[in-house]
Amino acid sequence: MNKLITSSVLVGVLAVSSMALAENSNVPSPTHVPISSSVRNQMKEQKEQLLKNIKNTKTVARENTKDARNVLKSTAQISKEDIKKQREEFNETIKTQREKLKDEIETKREELKTRLEKIKDERKKETVERIDARIDALNEKMMKHFSSVLDKLGEMLIRIGERADKASSERGLDVSVVRLAMEKANTAIASARSAIETQSGKTYTIKITTEDALRADVGKTRKAFGDDLSEVRDAVKDAHSAVKDAAVALAQLVVKPSVSPTPSVSPTATPAE
Repeated sequence: MNKLITSSVLVGVLAVSSMALAENSNVPSPTHVPISSSVRNQMKEQKEQLLKNIKNTKTVARENTKDARNVLKSTAQISKEDIKKQREEFNETIKTQREKLKDEIETKREELKTRLEKIKDERKKETVERIDARIDALNEKMMKHFSSVLDKLGEMLIRIGERADKASSERGLDVSVVRLAMEKANTAIASARSAIETQSGKTYTIKITTEDALRADVGKTRKAFGDDLSEVRDAVKDAHSAVKDAAVALAQLVVKPSVSPTPSVSPTATPAE
């Protein structure tokens, strides 16, 4: 804005100077020559027009700044509400899936008992049933853990947005890079939630072939569960990294960053079984 005002002033000054030179170009000597009333009026009009242009420039600049702040505030509010809405819908979906899964798990366990009738060793039967129950319990526990991580990442993303707004409104900083990083982080969080929703609706069936192959049968089921768990963990890691990138983008923008570049939540921590 200062550059625009300066340019306007400079143009005005040059115009007045050119006119003065034109008026004096035919003067043969440096002696004083009275300025005619028409020239005086013309100079006065140009001066008034110049002042009017400067005033208009300032007004437009103030309005543009105000509009930009209002848009930024509106965008931040929508982003905040979207994050909260996303979390609420996710929690409701998970709750519904867990209720539905209870009946499936009960049916599965009854079927497992039937399949285990071919196994003579009672200790082995109990071990298989215990592993089956442990897989379902661990799956639920890990999905709760990952969901909690995403909730914290979402809250952190909201704080990053609020501080980006402050940096923009109070210091006039360009936070477009931060906004872009936030959008990527929000998308990564949504993707991780989708992975959790899918995993929360799963249960694992141990297929029993023979007593000699019992260990291998259980191993296949445990591996399938472990592979699926790793995919969800990776999705949460991606969300964690994306939020970290947004925090770093903000930290690099401001002189004294108030947001830690590394979110203090860990998607890899495993709750005790």
